[in-house]
Amino acid sequence: MKIMHVVKEMMRDVVKIGSQQTVLEAAKLMRDCDRSSLVVMEGNIAVGIVTEKDFITRVAAENLPCTTIVSQVMSSPLKTVDASTPLKEAARIMCEYKIRRLPVVERGALAGIIVASDFLTQLSKKTLTEEIWGALTSSTL
Repeated sequence: MKIMHVVKEMMRDVVKIGSQQTVLEAAKLMRDCDRSSLVVMEGNIAVGIVTEKDFITRVAAENLPCTTIVSQVMSSPLKTVDASTPLKEAARIMCEYKIRRLPVVERGALAGIIVASDFLTQLSKKTLTEEIWGALTSSTL
């Protein structure tokens, strides 16, 4: 069986925001880029992630001002995986830590992100063996 790695399924176009930018800037960036999360950066280092859930549970629920900086509401420390990590291991990590987004690093730099919905794509694909089995069983009905 062929092992799939996160590098093949990850989204390379990661939208980032600086840790000292405001939650208002983050919300506008998420809206403009049509994303539900942003990776929070300090220089070239990914230090956290801010998600729609963070806006609900930390910004809105606590009635924080729009001038609040992202580092105060981001989820941190950031859990990441290497680009060579098998897809199955990434899924296990996401389940264990109850996270839906997992940034991917390559040679120490942020290279992409894998999200829970990426696994649905893999689950929807049939293997050649499954297709053959399906053809054989449907013809005997």
